[in-house]
Amino acid sequence: MMHSSAMKPVIKAWIPIHLLLLAGAYYLLFQESEVTLDVLMGLWFFFPVGIMGAIIANATGTGGGVVFVPVFAALQDGGIMIPSELLRIATLKPEESVAVSFTIQCFGMSIGALTWAYSIFVKDGLAWDEKVSSQTLAALTFAPLATGIPALLLTQAFIEVEGAQLLFYFKIFSLALGVTLLIFTWVQRRQAAKDRKLWVSPGELWVLMGLGVIGGAVTALFSVGIGEFLAIYLILRRFPTKVAIAVAVWVSVICVITGFWDGYFNELVRLEIALIAVPGAIVGGFLAKGIASLLGSLWLKTLASIWIIASSIYLLAT
Repeated sequence: MMHSSAMKPVIKAWIPIHLLLLAGAYYLLFQESEVTLDVLMGLWFFFPVGIMGAIIANATGTGGGVVFVPVFAALQDGGIMIPSELLRIATLKPEESVAVSFTIQCFGMSIGALTWAYSIFVKDGLAWDEKVSSQTLAALTFAPLATGIPALLLTQAFIEVEGAQLLFYFKIFSLALGVTLLIFTWVQRRQAAKDRKLWVSPGELWVLMGLGVIGGAVTALFSVGIGEFLAIYLILRRFPTKVAIAVAVWVSVICVITGFWDGYFNELVRLEIALIAVPGAIVGGFLAKGIASLLGSLWLKTLASIWIIASSIYLLAT
């Protein structure tokens, strides 16, 4: 059995490389944008939105799109007041909201993924009764990716949903997700340490691959989905909560980086909004694990569920 310490030098070497890639990507996107001081002053609130989205995403495994898309919808419906001269930049179509959400998550969830990897592999941050082998972590991560990435790309290539219909489906999906997460959070709250699973069975791998197909398709449409399905399933199967969230974040970040390019090449990414939110998402990505540890998984997931349910009801009412 490969111990997590064998991954320590790999993770320590990869972290600075990934951070440099993120910095380079941000610089290139900034060069393409129209960010000015007036835009920064008028749309400053996307910075704290980025923080909040990344905290929820990286502390629960739930994609940041459940925060970003409702905020974009509130802009569309006049629920958030912005200077009239910036309406052209800040008013997004549903498909543009999804593309911007993909972009922000590429950065915020990258930081969260690195933070979780550093905690598990470098700091050996799992308790003795939560330690999962590197082979099991790899299986939990790559099984859904094996089907999720093709499903995401095929959905982006061949399935087109009209904007208003897309937003309606997102509202229903978010509400169902929030209610499901809340139920599972409290049903599983008394899970005993001796009942925790530290290995994955062949049957569970097939389920994870099936979830990859569904989650990849849903993520292509909404920018969220696969991480939520994985986190809920792994917690339901009694895997340690930290392992479930870490795997969900790792899978999600690979999916959003893959899915980003469709919106980018189709010129759907409103760079000005994304670039203001990204620094906030990076801050949130760094804070997420600490906040998860401070609040505890029960209250963290409860608060995230309440946010998702409340924002979904708001969207349905508008």
